[in-house]
Amino acid sequence: MNNLLEINNISKNYHTKNGEIEAIKNISFKIKKGEIISIVGPSGCGKSTLLSIISELDHDYFGKIIKDNNLKIAYMLQSDALLPWLTIYENAILGLKIKKRLDNETLDYVNYLFDFYNLSEFKESYPKNLSGGMRQRVALIRTLALKPDLLLLDEPFSALDQQSRLLISDDVYKIVKKEKKTVILVTHNIEEAVSFSDRVIVLSKRPSQIKNIININFTNQESIYERRKEKYYHQYFDTIWKDLDINES
Repeated sequence: MNNLLEINNISKNYHTKNGEIEAIKNISFKIKKGEIISIVGPSGCGKSTLLSIISELDHDYFGKIIKDNNLKIAYMLQSDALLPWLTIYENAILGLKIKKRLDNETLDYVNYLFDFYNLSEFKESYPKNLSGGMRQRVALIRTLALKPDLLLLDEPFSALDQQSRLLISDDVYKIVKKEKKTVILVTHNIEEAVSFSDRVIVLSKRPSQIKNIININFTNQESIYERRKEKYYHQYFDTIWKDLDINES
Protein backbone atom coordinates (compact mmCIF):
# COMPACT_ATOMS: atom_id res chain seq x y z
CA MET A 1 0.00 0.00 0.00
CA ASN A 2 1.10 3.58 -0.68
CA ASN A 3 1.60 6.16 2.06
CA LEU A 4 -1.39 8.47 2.20
CA LEU A 5 0.20 10.83 4.71
CA GLU A 6 3.66 11.45 6.17
CA ILE A 7 4.17 13.31 9.46
CA ASN A 8 7.75 14.53 9.68
CA ASN A 9 9.21 15.96 12.92
CA ILE A 10 6.07 17.81 13.99
CA SER A 11 6.57 20.07 17.02
CA LYS A 12 4.18 22.53 18.61
CA ASN A 13 4.69 25.18 21.30
CA TYR A 14 2.07 27.16 23.19
CA HIS A 15 2.67 30.72 24.34
CA THR A 16 1.35 31.53 27.81
CA LYS A 17 1.78 34.43 30.22
CA ASN A 18 4.34 32.29 32.07
CA GLY A 19 6.34 31.59 28.95
CA GLU A 20 6.48 29.02 26.18
CA ILE A 21 5.22 25.48 26.73
CA GLU A 22 6.50 22.65 24.53
CA ALA A 23 3.44 20.52 23.72
CA ILE A 24 4.59 18.17 20.93
CA LYS A 25 8.18 17.32 20.09
CA ASN A 26 9.51 15.76 16.88
CA ILE A 27 6.62 13.41 16.11
CA SER A 28 7.02 11.40 12.90
CA PHE A 29 4.99 8.56 11.40
CA LYS A 30 3.45 7.45 8.13
CA ILE A 31 -0.01 6.11 7.43
CA LYS A 32 -0.80 3.86 4.50
CA LYS A 33 -3.93 4.00 2.40
CA GLY A 34 -6.67 1.91 4.03
CA GLU A 35 -4.87 1.69 7.36
CA ILE A 36 -6.43 2.36 10.77
CA ILE A 37 -4.15 3.95 13.36
CA SER A 38 -5.02 4.73 16.97
CA ILE A 39 -3.16 7.30 19.06
CA VAL A 40 -3.12 6.89 22.84
CA GLY A 41 -1.30 8.79 25.56
CA PRO A 42 -1.68 10.53 28.92
CA SER A 43 -4.37 13.20 29.28
CA GLY A 44 -3.20 16.56 27.99
CA CYS A 45 -0.27 15.16 26.01
CA GLY A 46 -1.41 16.72 22.73
CA LYS A 47 -3.33 13.96 20.94
CA SER A 48 -6.14 16.29 19.82
CA THR A 49 -3.61 19.00 18.98
CA LEU A 50 -1.92 16.57 16.61
CA LEU A 51 -5.24 15.88 14.87
CA SER A 52 -5.87 19.62 14.53
CA ILE A 53 -2.50 19.99 12.81
CA ILE A 54 -3.15 17.06 10.45
CA SER A 55 -6.60 18.43 9.59
CA GLU A 56 -5.06 21.87 8.86
CA LEU A 57 -7.15 23.57 11.53
CA ASP A 58 -3.87 24.50 13.22
CA HIS A 59 -1.07 25.97 11.09
CA ASP A 60 1.19 27.15 13.91
CA TYR A 61 3.70 24.31 14.21
CA PHE A 62 7.18 23.18 13.17
CA GLY A 63 7.88 20.26 10.87
CA LYS A 64 6.31 19.03 7.68
CA ILE A 65 3.24 17.10 6.57
CA ILE A 66 3.52 15.41 3.19
CA LYS A 67 0.24 14.64 1.44
CA ASP A 68 -1.52 15.03 -1.87
CA ASN A 69 -3.01 18.50 -2.31
CA ASN A 70 -6.32 16.89 -3.26
CA LEU A 71 -6.48 14.70 -0.15
CA LYS A 72 -9.96 15.00 1.37
CA ILE A 73 -9.89 15.00 5.17
CA ALA A 74 -12.93 14.79 7.47
CA TYR A 75 -12.76 15.44 11.21
CA MET A 76 -15.29 13.97 13.65
CA LEU A 77 -15.26 15.48 17.15
CA GLN A 78 -16.35 14.14 20.54
CA SER A 79 -19.60 16.12 20.35
CA ASP A 80 -22.13 15.21 17.66
CA ALA A 81 -22.60 18.97 16.97
CA LEU A 82 -26.02 18.41 15.38
CA LEU A 83 -28.10 21.53 14.75
CA PRO A 84 -31.25 21.19 16.89
CA TRP A 85 -33.54 23.04 14.45
CA LEU A 86 -32.76 20.62 11.59
CA THR A 87 -34.02 17.06 11.22
CA ILE A 88 -31.36 14.39 11.46
CA TYR A 89 -31.55 13.89 7.69
CA GLU A 90 -31.03 17.62 7.11
CA ASN A 91 -28.10 17.46 9.52
CA ALA A 92 -26.64 14.48 7.64
CA ILE A 93 -26.64 16.26 4.27
CA LEU A 94 -25.51 19.63 5.62
CA GLY A 95 -21.86 19.14 4.67
CA LEU A 96 -22.83 18.10 1.14
CA LYS A 97 -25.04 21.17 0.90
CA ILE A 98 -22.26 23.50 2.03
CA LYS A 99 -19.81 21.89 -0.40
CA LYS A 100 -22.44 22.08 -3.19
CA ARG A 101 -22.18 18.35 -3.75
CA LEU A 102 -25.84 17.39 -3.38
CA ASP A 103 -26.82 15.13 -6.27
CA ASN A 104 -28.48 11.76 -6.80
CA GLU A 105 -25.25 9.85 -6.23
CA THR A 106 -24.38 11.51 -2.91
CA LEU A 107 -27.98 11.31 -1.67
CA ASP A 108 -28.13 7.62 -2.55
CA TYR A 109 -25.00 7.11 -0.44
CA VAL A 110 -26.53 9.00 2.50
CA ASN A 111 -29.67 6.86 2.24
CA TYR A 112 -27.50 3.74 2.19
CA LEU A 113 -25.77 4.89 5.37
CA PHE A 114 -29.12 5.58 7.06
CA ASP A 115 -30.16 2.02 6.20
CA PHE A 116 -26.84 0.60 7.40
CA TYR A 117 -27.19 2.34 10.77
CA ASN A 118 -30.91 1.49 11.08
CA LEU A 119 -31.93 5.14 11.15
CA SER A 120 -34.13 5.35 8.05
CA GLU A 121 -37.38 5.51 10.02
CA PHE A 122 -36.05 8.46 12.05
CA LYS A 123 -35.06 10.73 9.13
CA GLU A 124 -37.67 13.36 10.02
CA SER A 125 -36.89 13.28 13.73
CA TYR A 126 -34.98 16.05 15.50
CA PRO A 127 -31.78 15.48 17.50
CA LYS A 128 -33.52 16.06 20.85
CA ASN A 129 -35.73 13.02 20.20
CA LEU A 130 -32.81 10.61 19.71
CA SER A 131 -30.45 8.85 22.10
CA GLY A 132 -26.80 9.85 22.33
CA GLY A 133 -25.79 6.79 20.35
CA MET A 134 -28.22 7.55 17.55
CA ARG A 135 -27.07 11.16 17.35
CA GLN A 136 -23.46 10.01 17.11
CA ARG A 137 -24.42 7.73 14.21
CA VAL A 138 -25.94 10.73 12.44
CA ALA A 139 -22.73 12.70 13.02
CA LEU A 140 -20.78 9.83 11.48
CA ILE A 141 -23.12 9.70 8.46
CA ARG A 142 -22.62 13.45 7.96
CA THR A 143 -18.84 12.88 8.04
CA LEU A 144 -18.82 9.84 5.75
CA ALA A 145 -21.24 11.46 3.28
CA LEU A 146 -18.35 13.61 2.01
CA LYS A 147 -16.41 10.43 1.17
CA PRO A 148 -13.13 11.57 2.74
CA ASP A 149 -9.82 9.93 1.92
CA LEU A 150 -8.72 10.32 5.55
CA LEU A 151 -11.08 10.16 8.52
CA LEU A 152 -9.93 11.75 11.80
CA LEU A 153 -11.83 10.57 14.88
CA ASP A 154 -11.24 12.48 18.12
CA GLU A 155 -12.67 10.42 21.01
CA PRO A 156 -15.94 9.99 19.05
CA PHE A 157 -17.40 7.42 21.47
CA SER A 158 -16.27 8.88 24.80
CA ALA A 159 -19.62 10.49 25.70
CA LEU A 160 -21.56 7.25 25.24
CA ASP A 161 -22.45 4.59 27.78
CA GLN A 162 -20.44 1.36 27.57
CA GLN A 163 -23.04 -0.62 25.61
CA SER A 164 -23.59 2.16 23.06
CA ARG A 165 -19.85 2.68 22.80
CA LEU A 166 -19.23 -0.96 21.90
CA LEU A 167 -22.10 -1.11 19.42
CA ILE A 168 -21.24 2.11 17.62
CA SER A 169 -17.49 1.52 17.55
CA ASP A 170 -18.22 -1.88 15.97
CA ASP A 171 -20.52 -0.21 13.43
CA VAL A 172 -17.85 2.34 12.60
CA TYR A 173 -15.18 -0.35 12.26
CA LYS A 174 -17.34 -2.36 9.86
CA ILE A 175 -18.15 0.60 7.64
CA VAL A 176 -14.59 1.94 7.44
CA LYS A 177 -13.28 -1.53 6.59
CA LYS A 178 -15.99 -2.04 3.98
CA GLU A 179 -15.35 1.39 2.46
CA LYS A 180 -11.56 0.91 2.80
CA LYS A 181 -11.21 4.23 4.61
CA THR A 182 -7.97 5.45 6.14
CA VAL A 183 -8.51 6.40 9.78
CA ILE A 184 -6.63 8.06 12.63
CA LEU A 185 -8.43 7.53 15.95
CA VAL A 186 -7.55 9.37 19.15
CA THR A 187 -8.74 7.49 22.22
CA HIS A 188 -8.03 7.06 25.93
CA ASN A 189 -9.44 3.54 25.78
CA ILE A 190 -6.72 0.90 25.29
CA GLU A 191 -9.24 -1.87 24.53
CA GLU A 192 -10.74 0.30 21.82
CA ALA A 193 -7.33 1.09 20.36
CA VAL A 194 -6.29 -2.57 20.19
CA SER A 195 -9.56 -3.91 18.78
CA PHE A 196 -10.03 -1.08 16.26
CA SER A 197 -6.56 -0.64 14.80
CA ASP A 198 -3.85 -1.94 12.55
CA ARG A 199 -1.28 0.02 14.56
CA VAL A 200 -1.30 1.85 17.89
CA ILE A 201 0.94 4.86 18.48
CA VAL A 202 1.73 5.46 22.16
CA LEU A 203 2.64 9.03 23.10
CA SER A 204 4.53 10.17 26.19
CA LYS A 205 3.56 12.90 28.61
CA ARG A 206 4.14 16.50 27.54
CA PRO A 207 6.24 17.40 25.62
CA SER A 208 4.70 14.56 23.70
CA GLN A 209 6.94 12.15 21.81
CA ILE A 210 6.35 8.70 20.36
CA LYS A 211 7.21 6.04 22.95
CA ASN A 212 6.23 3.04 20.88
CA ILE A 213 4.35 1.92 17.78
CA ILE A 214 2.64 -1.46 18.13
CA ASN A 215 1.58 -3.41 15.05
CA ILE A 216 -1.73 -5.21 15.67
CA ASN A 217 -1.96 -8.50 13.81
CA PHE A 218 -5.35 -10.20 14.12
CA THR A 219 -6.88 -12.81 11.85
CA ASN A 220 -10.36 -11.28 12.07
CA GLN A 221 -10.96 -8.13 10.05
CA GLU A 222 -14.76 -8.07 10.32
CA SER A 223 -15.72 -7.15 13.88
CA ILE A 224 -14.11 -5.62 16.96
CA TYR A 225 -16.05 -8.14 19.08
CA GLU A 226 -14.30 -11.02 17.38
CA ARG A 227 -10.95 -9.24 17.45
CA ARG A 228 -11.21 -8.99 21.24
CA LYS A 229 -11.30 -12.80 21.38
CA GLU A 230 -8.01 -13.19 19.49
CA LYS A 231 -5.08 -14.97 21.11
CA TYR A 232 -2.76 -11.98 21.52
CA TYR A 233 -5.38 -9.38 22.41
CA HIS A 234 -4.40 -9.19 26.09
CA GLN A 235 -0.71 -9.21 25.24
CA TYR A 236 -1.19 -6.11 23.07
CA PHE A 237 -3.22 -4.50 25.85
CA ASP A 238 -0.50 -5.16 28.44
CA THR A 239 2.24 -3.81 26.16
CA ILE A 240 0.37 -0.54 25.61
CA TRP A 241 -0.55 -0.27 29.29
CA LYS A 242 3.11 -0.55 30.30
CA ASP A 243 4.21 1.93 27.62
CA LEU A 244 1.49 4.36 28.58
CA ASP A 245 2.51 4.38 32.26
CA ILE A 246 -0.43 5.77 34.23
CA ASN A 247 2.01 7.55 36.55
CA GLU A 248 2.73 9.97 33.71
CA SER A 249 -0.86 11.24 33.55
